[in-house]
Amino acid sequence: MLRILTTILLSVVCSIVSMAQILNLPARNPGALNGSQFVATIISASLSEVSRENMIYTQISAGNVPSFYRNLKPVTSSGVVSGITQSVTYYVIPDYLAVGTDTNYFLCPMSPMLATQIADLTGCTLPTRKMVNDIYAAATVKLVPMPIPPSSQMTTVPVWDTYNDTIRAERGRAMPAHPLGELTGGDKKDVVISNMIYSTANRVVIYGWHTSVGNPIQPMANVHADTYMDYSHGIRLVQNSVIYNGTPTTVKAILQSSTENPMLSDEGSMSQPWYPYGPANLATPVSFAFLRSGANSLQVKVSPDPMATHYNIYLSTNGTTFNAPVQLRKSALTLTALNPNTIYYAKISAFDSVSGQTSGTSYLLAATTSSIPDSTLLVYGFDRSITGNTYDYVIQHGTAFKNNGQMFSSATHQAISSHLIGLNSYATADYILGEESTVNQTFSDSEQVIFANYLKQGGHLFTSGSEIAWDLDYSGTTADKSFFNNFLKASYTSDSPGNQVSTYYSSYTSSCPSTIYPAGDSITFDNGTHGTYNVAYPDVVSAVNGGVADLHYKPSNADLAGIHYAGVFPGGTLPGKVVYLCFPFETIYPSSSRDTVMGRIIRFFGGSGIATGERIYSEKNGLKLFPNPLHDNATLEFTLTQDEDVQIEIFDLTGRSIDKPAQRLFTAGLNRINISGTGLTRGFYFITLHSPTSSRSIPFIVQ
Repeated sequence: MLRILTTILLSVVCSIVSMAQILNLPARNPGALNGSQFVATIISASLSEVSRENMIYTQISAGNVPSFYRNLKPVTSSGVVSGITQSVTYYVIPDYLAVGTDTNYFLCPMSPMLATQIADLTGCTLPTRKMVNDIYAAATVKLVPMPIPPSSQMTTVPVWDTYNDTIRAERGRAMPAHPLGELTGGDKKDVVISNMIYSTANRVVIYGWHTSVGNPIQPMANVHADTYMDYSHGIRLVQNSVIYNGTPTTVKAILQSSTENPMLSDEGSMSQPWYPYGPANLATPVSFAFLRSGANSLQVKVSPDPMATHYNIYLSTNGTTFNAPVQLRKSALTLTALNPNTIYYAKISAFDSVSGQTSGTSYLLAATTSSIPDSTLLVYGFDRSITGNTYDYVIQHGTAFKNNGQMFSSATHQAISSHLIGLNSYATADYILGEESTVNQTFSDSEQVIFANYLKQGGHLFTSGSEIAWDLDYSGTTADKSFFNNFLKASYTSDSPGNQVSTYYSSYTSSCPSTIYPAGDSITFDNGTHGTYNVAYPDVVSAVNGGVADLHYKPSNADLAGIHYAGVFPGGTLPGKVVYLCFPFETIYPSSSRDTVMGRIIRFFGGSGIATGERIYSEKNGLKLFPNPLHDNATLEFTLTQDEDVQIEIFDLTGRSIDKPAQRLFTAGLNRINISGTGLTRGFYFITLHSPTSSRSIPFIVQ
């Protein structure tokens, strides 16, 4: 949504209050290379720069850094914000980035692109010129710079290694009064972020190498190409997440702000406070899926880059701390020997073994290992590049499904629109849209067709986001409006409850007698202080075309915040279901509330609803089927008002008849029959009951 922002949209991976100030890398393998051993692997003059950078990334991403780097050090920077001096404290690694052990480490020059990639991997950023000055001022160990005479050899690894020995000896003389782990400066100049990155294309910006406070040898300059690096270049990682005025935000958000930037920048706001990275001919993967493959295995499915020979898979069980990448050939992207019934999170990057190039790292996806095929697909669509998007909200969605006993896979929305993954293999699709809006689109034209067809064929769609109504109905085309009105069953009313920004952060079921949530229930979502981001503009809608009101914003009793619908969609032949929330599901807090909300949605869709403690069954059109999903057999219950001949028939999602046993006479009253899933492949089906007086159907899932 295009607006003049009156506040920064805030987002951090987790609250600073609860976050340890520790560098986010795996534990170092005791058998990993020390600094001297690593230098021996990269010292050859015939080794390409790309190969060397990939080797550096492999070591650091695997956690091969000295232990004294792990504990970050606080630094405070101040500036005048709206006429008042304000300050913010951030956390930095105690010395420049190195590979190896505490007793044998190598301070490692690298390109700004690689430095940015490592910063992104660890939840960090690079410093600005102002921050470099403040870091040096705060340092308890101030080494004396020792530049060497300029020569063509300054960019070679042997010179880097010689200078590294000099710096380590200088640092050793400061001990034991100042042990390793104290904040250190003066040993290198910094690769910094600056508006100068983009004033001339493909440049590295360097600054610093202080001899005293306020007296750097190197003025800020972008005279070198971004592939240039010499012995003096150092990489200082700064944790991106910070607290400002008691509220979580990020270093990047402050730098992008037109008002707060003076605390961290002496050159104004920075629209892109980072270096672009990733080889031009090896694109960051965007169209991919992470899928259940078995009880102990998961599969990555990706629209392959023709330049890639392999894909690196970065795996995690919490979504924030990742293991060293597993490199697999692009023709065999299956991970095995995993723990059963576990959520795994994954990011991927493309790799070309011929050139040694590695692409940028993808967004986060997730999937569960299980012996039972999953019936739920998470679709990640929150691409919008704004302050606050951490691109990892499959964590909240996936955890809520898993806590309700539902296994799942996930895909990017590009994988859906490119038909890499089909929706019809899944009974339920959860389309995560966050604050996606008009620029990136919520439902694109092609996605509208795909999701409309899914609903027409009896699919169950859950979608949530604070800008869907604004994008499709207020700002959209005729086709956008038609999709929103007919398939999400809603009409845009206003941009925020009571047309007030950053005011309403809860909804409740008052005056919604047919809600799918418990009567009197209340749902609270984030104002930016509860671990996700500030939902300043939650849409207000009205229910249309059979949509049923679920929630109103609190304390308002008029502004509608959620809708559900069950029935046949326009042009469809099978009944489907939709649940639409006008605020992002991932921002609901606490987590127990998210689990309960998801349990109610699952129950409405016909699943187990474990969070509500309810029985596993589906009920529709006077028919009851349990258990649903079924593995082998289920029981169908129905009531007749008189003795009738009844025909039972099973259809798949395409409307094809799968099973049609002979017509039978059933008596008036309650009847029960056995339904066998044996012989049916995993997927979504319908049982239809035909009699002279009625025709009824109910969906079911075979797992």
